[in-house]
Amino acid sequence: MTDTEANKAFIQEMIGQKRRLEDYPDRFDADLLMHEPASLPFGGTYRGLEEFKRFYPEVRDFYDFDRFELLGVYGDGDTVFATISAGLADSAGVIFIAEQFRFVGTKLVEVRLHICDDAEAARRLQAPRELEDRSG
Repeated sequence: MTDTEANKAFIQEMIGQKRRLEDYPDRFDADLLMHEPASLPFGGTYRGLEEFKRFYPEVRDFYDFDRFELLGVYGDGDTVFATISAGLADSAGVIFIAEQFRFVGTKLVEVRLHICDDAEAARRLQAPRELEDRSG
């Protein structure tokens, strides 16, 4: 099995079984870099497991994991993409996600989230910003 195939299988298992990154301590680099879009409530760039643990509770509150569906996993070289349909908590909205995972060998070193939202999700994502804009 090539590293690309092993990395695809890892991402398939982790996301498909809705497991957490810390369930796989041997599969990610200690300086893992994570990029979340600024439009998300937990948007930003994070480095390492401790920073991941700080923002991850917001992720759990934002998504409805009962409506979280892995659509596909694709890989080439050191990059694996997972496409996901993710329900939003307390909403009928859905976000379509492409998560980009970069590996060195079989160690995950970088994750970048890309989103494509529907109208309901866009309203939900914009609402907190509109409130901030009015209060400032």
